Amino acid sequence: MIRYLYPLKDFFLKNFHLKLISVLLALLLWITINGEPKSEISFKVPLEYRNPPKGIEVMDDTVNAIDIRLSASTSLVKRLEATDITAAIDLSDWNLGEKTYSISNVNIRVPFGVSITKITPNKVRLRFEPTQEKTVDIRPRVIGKVADGYRVDSINCQPSATRIEGPGGRLSAIRFVSTDGIDVSGRAESYKMRVHLFVEDPLVRLSGDQQTSVEVVIVPVPVGKG
Repeated sequence: MIRYLYPLKDFFLKNFHLKLISVLLALLLWITINGEPKSEISFKVPLEYRNPPKGIEVMDDTVNAIDIRLSASTSLVKRLEATDITAAIDLSDWNLGEKTYSISNVNIRVPFGVSITKITPNKVRLRFEPTQEKTVDIRPRVIGKVADGYRVDSINCQPSATRIEGPGGRLSAIRFVSTDGIDVSGRAESYKMRVHLFVEDPLVRLSGDQQTSVEVVIVPVPVGKG
């Protein structure tokens, strides 16, 4: 039994003075931090979602950031910045449908010597839905007015359709995606250009072509017609 104690004895006695100094410094730091007057400060911190499931849409109740109230020594509070704090929820235990996650001190990392006094909101409700995909038409969006005596005869897109993906409930309401504005102001002849596509719903994404080639056909207005 005694022979097993020798390594433990050596551990404590080896570099004893350095270890003693380290303990004293840590104690001094603790006394300094806790002996100073306390102050409080609030930060708005982005809420991160970690380990999101693949092939699943994660929809929240618009909680993208949380307010965190912190307490620390006055000198430390003056040096704090929002980037010193992180807030995250682990989605490893997800399930289809709705799930409410609590936000507590466990979800938040703060510097040493700082304590958390309040979290707002302290929970978030998420909804998990399978990702779905479908094909929709591309609709050109024209802005401006052609030159007097001319008119837009047709606008042709190539490709004329693209793929989108997102929550099934949101996809069903989308019939088309639009192009960025195609400005025909003052134009008197046909032309071609490439434009980006845009989906109005922020929860739906383009999974197919991101751009399309547009041919704008402009012709003279027949005499006697406005």
